[in-house]
Amino acid sequence: MVVEITLDFLKMNTKKQDKEKKKIEEQNNEKKDIFNEIKSSFMKHYLISKDSADKFSQELWQNPKQSLDNLLKIYDESLDKAYTNSKTGENTRSFIEAAAGGPHEAIPSALYNSIGTIYPFFDRNLRDYALGKILNIMDKINNRYIQIAHTPYIREPLLLTDICISRQLYWPGLEGEEGERLIKKYNPLFCDFKTELINEEGFFNKNKIKSDFLVAYSLLRKDFCNWGEEYAEIANERFLDRVLQGITAMRFADYFKLKSLSQEEIEGINYEAKDSNFYSKNKLKLDNSLDRNISLGRNRLMELLPQSLHGKIEEKIEQKDWADSFLFQRHKNYLLKSWVDYFTKE
Repeated sequence: MVVEITLDFLKMNTKKQDKEKKKIEEQNNEKKDIFNEIKSSFMKHYLISKDSADKFSQELWQNPKQSLDNLLKIYDESLDKAYTNSKTGENTRSFIEAAAGGPHEAIPSALYNSIGTIYPFFDRNLRDYALGKILNIMDKINNRYIQIAHTPYIREPLLLTDICISRQLYWPGLEGEEGERLIKKYNPLFCDFKTELINEEGFFNKNKIKSDFLVAYSLLRKDFCNWGEEYAEIANERFLDRVLQGITAMRFADYFKLKSLSQEEIEGINYEAKDSNFYSKNKLKLDNSLDRNISLGRNRLMELLPQSLHGKIEEKIEQKDWADSFLFQRHKNYLLKSWVDYFTKE
């Protein structure tokens, strides 16, 4: 009798264990399925981004303006394709972008970098045209998401800095970002950093670096590391020149825009202008205040950047080749007035 009860108990216990084991296996299989689905989804984004960017790049070199006109269409079609289930036809783009704050970075960054490749060859008018098309995409997305999933992936210094001059909230920052993380990883051996991340032509390894400009800027700054002179010595000369142009642009674009305001512009944005001496009085105060800030900015860059590059900084300040920081502002006159008031206050 005891033996039978024991056998029954063992059978029940075995069945229970088998049931629990089967449940665990089902849960593990479900987790694997979810993981594989997520992995497949990410791969799909990267595959589509490569295909879209390759086609877009070819068109850009052939007909830049017409291609830029198609940017939003290509962007939307690529994302719709990436977020559509090939088996069921269900499109989850709206839901995922609403939940995440924006789209996965693969497709946007690929298209931005396609523009970045040709951007230095554009004249100022065509650069502004490209900027307008890019901002038309970015302005529809939460600015915090742009900071963490769009601009940190832009490689070209001139493109990234022109975007951030036009929209300061889109600047991804340097602290805690890719450049600082890599410096901490390889510190204090720049030789290891150079061997693994910089090729013989002085460019970064694109398979290991997200934003060439952000990493280069971090390497040059003395408050991040002491590798500035070493990096400047081996960096590609043309790329380093654009890095310095971008750094200078972000520091001085606003100041020189305000200095360039004409009498008509200043009086046009200041509705309080009643007396004939309004412009001369305020223009003098404005210029003096801006000159002080330009001087402080110049001194700060000299402190931060390698001494071997100081002459280049002066050269870039003189060139003033950067975006108009107020060109794409919806409330341009209001912002200009706010800045003029700020710099002319007693």
